[in-house]
Amino acid sequence: MIDVKDLSENIDEVLNYKPTDTPVVSLYLGVDRAKILKQEYTTVINSMIAQKKNELEQLQVYSASQKKNIYDMMDAIKLYINDYFTPESAKTILIFAKEGKIFSLVRLPYILKPKIIVDPKPHTQILRSILGNIIKYGILLLDREKAQIMLMSMGEIQEYLDAFISDVPPKVNYRSQLAFKEKNILSRIEEKLHHFFKIINEKTLIHLREGKFDSIILAGRRDIVSQFYNYLHSFIQQKYIGSIAAEPDDLPHIIRDKAKVLIEKHETEQKNKFVVKLIDNYCPQELGVLGVEATVNALMLEQIKTLIYNNEFTASGYVCSECGFITLNKEDSCPYCHKALTFYSDITDEIIESAIRQGCEIVDVQSNERLMQNGNIGAVLRFKIEAVGEYNTR
Repeated sequence: MIDVKDLSENIDEVLNYKPTDTPVVSLYLGVDRAKILKQEYTTVINSMIAQKKNELEQLQVYSASQKKNIYDMMDAIKLYINDYFTPESAKTILIFAKEGKIFSLVRLPYILKPKIIVDPKPHTQILRSILGNIIKYGILLLDREKAQIMLMSMGEIQEYLDAFISDVPPKVNYRSQLAFKEKNILSRIEEKLHHFFKIINEKTLIHLREGKFDSIILAGRRDIVSQFYNYLHSFIQQKYIGSIAAEPDDLPHIIRDKAKVLIEKHETEQKNKFVVKLIDNYCPQELGVLGVEATVNALMLEQIKTLIYNNEFTASGYVCSECGFITLNKEDSCPYCHKALTFYSDITDEIIESAIRQGCEIVDVQSNERLMQNGNIGAVLRFKIEAVGEYNTR
């Protein structure tokens, strides 16, 4: 029986895992609620597990005790998916299991091909590429008495980076003070607040320069946020995307949900700007391509820097299961490894996964009209190429 408390959202253990004699099971599973029902992805996982068990029996690589351990892990994963798991905003989940139980769950914002991999260590190639594209947001929640910096990425608050306590009095009872002292008391309070804000600004700047986050959100009461913004270093202001109204003692999930709305609006605006630059700037300079055929050809030549696509885009094509070659046209065999090509009614997942493996930045836009008018997909290239549509076969 799986203990849900054993699950960890922290991926450090996965990325820094040291191989042992005990196999690790890595699962990729698409769970996008907008496109996939729970019944569908549970059917997928049942099928994958049955197929993987059959493969392991035929390979005879593992001992009987090792195979039992692997099968127990697969059963634990299946039980968790059936009885405990909720997709939330994830499109694909990665589950890692060892020693008969799940030890880490990672939620990803991309749809990836489902698969199960059994190896001495977690399968992290795609995960590492994706993490290189993830934007990290620092949320600075503050008032006159205290402040804290939270790190948010992939739709969740990941960790707390810093905390501050002020000695600024929250209130002053001026009636209890002599009239001539009132001005001096107010002056000292404002001086302490000024010093407190300076400390927060300086520490936030350090975190930003160290790469702890890419963009900054201010959270708090409107008057405090507005006052503090004037203290921000110019470099921090360049990374500022907006503010959210919040109380000092708001629970983390309240901060997260408000930040999500702001982040989604900001990212949508940034993604739409990508489309404008692709069509109006990069393509005329021959540093960009539009349409699925030109994009796939550039991808096969490993020329893509940034892949941009409408997230409801689909296209049929052929994929080589041996080397990953993708083409829209039916061919007798793969021009690279000469293996048979498999028809896919939708090759979008294969395009995205290939781009991630190549280290490309991935930009998925929602129903962008200009991109729809230009083939729903395109790419910014690493450098000019004369003939994107030609392959160099080996």
